Amino acid sequence: MTNKLFYIILSFGLSISTFAQNKQLNFEKKLIDHFRKQTWKKVSVTKDTLYLSPYKEKFKVSVSDNYIEFDTNHIVIKNPYFTDKYENEGEEKNNVKNFPNSFSVIYDNSLVSLFENGKFACFNLDNFERNTKLENKLNTKQFNYHWIINNQLGGLSGNSIYLWNGNKWTKSKNKFPLKNRPKLFEDNRFIVFGDCFGEWGGTVYFFEKSTLKTFFTESTCANSIIKNENGYNVLAHLGHGGGSTELKTIPDPTKLTLAQPNEVGKTFKGQAIGYSDKSNAFKKTFDLYGVQVFSSFNHKDKVLYLVHLFNLTFLAEIKDNEIQIVNALFFDDFYTHHPVTNKYGNFTLMNLDHYGTGLDREISVLIINGNKITKLDWNENHSH
Repeated sequence: MTNKLFYIILSFGLSISTFAQNKQLNFEKKLIDHFRKQTWKKVSVTKDTLYLSPYKEKFKVSVSDNYIEFDTNHIVIKNPYFTDKYENEGEEKNNVKNFPNSFSVIYDNSLVSLFENGKFACFNLDNFERNTKLENKLNTKQFNYHWIINNQLGGLSGNSIYLWNGNKWTKSKNKFPLKNRPKLFEDNRFIVFGDCFGEWGGTVYFFEKSTLKTFFTESTCANSIIKNENGYNVLAHLGHGGGSTELKTIPDPTKLTLAQPNEVGKTFKGQAIGYSDKSNAFKKTFDLYGVQVFSSFNHKDKVLYLVHLFNLTFLAEIKDNEIQIVNALFFDDFYTHHPVTNKYGNFTLMNLDHYGTGLDREISVLIINGNKITKLDWNENHSH
């Protein structure tokens, strides 16, 4: 009986191992086939060298030996306040108004989105059904923009910031540096945000809560921040030209250049003010041309990146200028211009815009919870 049980367990273990190996091989084959089709030159495409950068800052793309399995799901949710009035408008700036008015956040186990009419729509993260109970509580005021501020839901109504205390909205007495732009990051010391002027550069700003001072440096254009023992790791990308991406580590943001209140969000000599920072109070981890990295986030003991290259958007680790693909996601080339990533408890939320679809408004989100990834498209399927 003992021997029989042993062989059953051994057989079961071997079956799982074989299944995992088959998934890895299928993953490798699909990626090799894709990159071969995208390569017009006669070059060798293998799992170890799917792509080799021809630019000065060399990097290569490979298939990781450590495939990470994600349970992916793609759904479409219609704005509950959708109106044909906006859909049929002749002007582009008006017909995008069926998309959220500000980037969605996660609060009370719900995706909380704000629309053109100043009202919130809330969707339960377990099944994406509407949480009308929470909506009815929140929609006692009209808002123009919203964020999570110091772990509380906050919104801009008129010229004032209000915070939700769980029962009602209360007017905030604290200085808040944002008005009509998303928040990149927040901890006990700083609120971090950015601006982007495309080929003329971008700036990342660190607003220090205790002193109300704002420090800045160049970042074209910041999309996500991970804080670790080395400091604040600011990831940025730009789609101009062949595309570019960089990662800067800032040990102490107060060593950056101090911004005057009238300088924030402005240009200097025709460029983003970030270029005027001469502090050198940062270290570049990588600076790559010909690839775009839309996001960085922590997954268990790894840092993963959302990468766009050769008509494919995928997840990867980046080690010593080697991009190692760990998952091909939906195996398509969904694209975004100025995304933002934030962490909300166990959830990571990526807000995705697309200029040709909704100008600078959110048209989709990626929600990551453990090994589950959900892509939510607003109003219709935005897959390419």
